[in-house]
Amino acid sequence: MSRVVFFGVDLHGHVNPTLGLIHKLIERGEEVFYYCSDPFREKIEQTGATFRSYQGLLSFGRHNGTGIETLLIFADFIMDKCRNIVEALREEVRELQPDYIIHDSFCLWGKELAAELQIPGISVFSNFPFIDEMAKKDPAFFMDVVLLASDDPLYLKHKGQHDLYKKLMDKLSRVIGLKYGKPSMNVMNDIFCSKEPLNLVFTSREFQIYEEVFDDTHVFAGYEIYPREEPLDFPFEQLDGRPLIYAAFGTILHNLSELYQACFDALGDSKYQVVMSLGIQTDVASLGPVPDNFIVRPYVPQLKLLGRADAFITHGGANSIYESLCSAVPMIVLPQVFDEFMGALMVERSGTGIYLRDQRPTKEQLREMVEEVLENPLYREKCEWIMQSFKSAGGLEHAVDKVIQFAKQKVCHE
Repeated sequence: MSRVVFFGVDLHGHVNPTLGLIHKLIERGEEVFYYCSDPFREKIEQTGATFRSYQGLLSFGRHNGTGIETLLIFADFIMDKCRNIVEALREEVRELQPDYIIHDSFCLWGKELAAELQIPGISVFSNFPFIDEMAKKDPAFFMDVVLLASDDPLYLKHKGQHDLYKKLMDKLSRVIGLKYGKPSMNVMNDIFCSKEPLNLVFTSREFQIYEEVFDDTHVFAGYEIYPREEPLDFPFEQLDGRPLIYAAFGTILHNLSELYQACFDALGDSKYQVVMSLGIQTDVASLGPVPDNFIVRPYVPQLKLLGRADAFITHGGANSIYESLCSAVPMIVLPQVFDEFMGALMVERSGTGIYLRDQRPTKEQLREMVEEVLENPLYREKCEWIMQSFKSAGGLEHAVDKVIQFAKQKVCHE
């Protein structure tokens, strides 16, 4: 039995995909200590892991900005968190004497501590994978789709220069390197991905954009849903057999009243039944009258609803997209922030749904998109194909095999 330290990010979309991996490691006899923020304690302990708190040091939120400045701000945020967490937890982790460390790709401190302790380090991509090699292959894709910098004055000034991406990354690396005394860091691969000699990717090559640039240090494990506790007070008896539309825009963003209203206007009093999750930030009373064919709740049992849904209107978070694909439910994606735009494009390119580029669509646009994914069987067929590709990738058993094999080989070599 080996002792493992896992460093996570305190966002549901990052924690949920790791729970199955942790549970499977424990089934194999590994002892896992999982670092996260206190609200995630119960969910993590259900896997059999020992929860360890960041003690208020980590608070990942969602930044709504775009462009080059946002990239610098986020890089600085991660570097600052890394410095503080390593300093605060160094001795505690050292006393645990882990055999290896697994960490979320945003948790640079996991990579730093593994290097300090001279033990194997493994990175886990819980979000949509984006690595430096993808940007080098298609710099415009990175600038326009990932960074959303199409209106950034600096980008507009230099647009068309073949080495613009390289110059930008070199400049950001120098700025961050000077501030933190790490001059040789690669902003994308070292800070945003914390890449290691082994990197677990929870998707399939069939769904991944530019999958050919991911070398054999990346293990594509597909996506496998780990059962989780969900609210049981949902009125399933009210679902009456009409085509079911599920609409949800994540648990973090709020001030989306216009978007909720667009759903009311487009689908209210229609032949569809609609379940809408608002998140805890929005008061349903503030939205005005709710159409009779809607069931609106702050939080709903997403996995069970996706098992019955015919279409999913989503913000395009990784958790939501992968869970929808695992139920073969086609999507209408209305991305709101950062990596959701890449998720929307992945859905579009794979044929598993529609990327609705207007963040505040008209009722006619939204109704038309819903009708398209429901009436065209190709969308569900593509979802089923991607769902099968997740299974064919090998799943959690394959991922755990690779982790244990890698950790043992590294120890033997050292």
